[in-house]
Amino acid sequence: MPQTVGFFLPFPVHRNPGADRAREHHVDWVRAHGLVAGEAALDRYRDWRLTDLASYAYPDAAPDDLDLVTDAVCLGFPLDDQFDGPLGRDPEAAAGFATGLAVIPYQPPGTPPALDAPVARAYADVWHRSAAGMSAGWRKRAAGNLARFFRSYVQETLNRARGIPLGENAYIALRRHAVGTAPCFDLIERAGHFEVPATAYWSREVQLLTRCAGDVVFLCNDVHSLEREEEQGDPHNLVLIRQRTRDCTRTRALDDVIGLVRDRVELFMTLAARLPSMAAGQWRLDAHGRAALARYLDGLRAWMAGNQRWGSVTARYAGGDGGAGVGPAADALSAVAAGRAAPAAPAAPPFPGPARGA
Repeated sequence: MPQTVGFFLPFPVHRNPGADRAREHHVDWVRAHGLVAGEAALDRYRDWRLTDLASYAYPDAAPDDLDLVTDAVCLGFPLDDQFDGPLGRDPEAAAGFATGLAVIPYQPPGTPPALDAPVARAYADVWHRSAAGMSAGWRKRAAGNLARFFRSYVQETLNRARGIPLGENAYIALRRHAVGTAPCFDLIERAGHFEVPATAYWSREVQLLTRCAGDVVFLCNDVHSLEREEEQGDPHNLVLIRQRTRDCTRTRALDDVIGLVRDRVELFMTLAARLPSMAAGQWRLDAHGRAALARYLDGLRAWMAGNQRWGSVTARYAGGDGGAGVGPAADALSAVAAGRAAPAAPAAPPFPGPARGA
């Protein structure tokens, strides 16, 4: 039922014309990296239609750029499935695994990941491709966003292990990192070969717009994935949390979360309407900077609308075998065990502090 829910999202949805070709590239890439355990699991992976999500989210990306963002965005789902098994209930193993991933952007180019796992080698590949041609400032920001994304899995693992019920505020603060939109939003610039000027990007207005878009994505996902997470006994879902903390019906909890989506979208639209005058006025952006900002906002709109389109049809959220995980979870624990006895990784901050404005 949650997949049929409608949301207030008055943004157009466009599909990248290279979507079919990118799908074939991505399936070959997944197979080559050993991200999916066997052909039966690969068939389920195809049924999730993850590549459609990327084609909606980056409708104007050129072929090579679409290949990159498709691999990067879709990789988050096999990673998520690593933590649906024993790894996601072992805080020490989760911390070791997440740290092994988080150091990847801080290592010299071409350095093999210290973590011997398919998902680590895949992240090293997408990071190398993502960083190419981007400024040092963008790379620092993107590396920090990836680290916070990986760190969120450790906190979720601790929550499951401790069995402590989550409150709404604590959950939302965690979910904003765990949903993984920050790294995906960084790729809006990478896919378009532009960067939003720092004066605008780190402004209160653009940071709030980015947060609104990320909230819309995770709120819609929490509705779409409700039955999957309830079946798995995963407490990280706002509908379930609201139903418990407010002692209300499932229907009321769903309506409340759907209403939060509308609130975020309306705030996004209000703020976005103010930006052209701010860009030309107090931020003093030139034509190139104003165009970059406009493209970034279009990318956020594409992500919100495209995520909803994909979430309403993917078999990942349909329940049953269609929603079963695909990642080689046993390999994750083996990699952590091996890493405990391995030489120390190169000195680098595994979990850097929050970036300015985040």
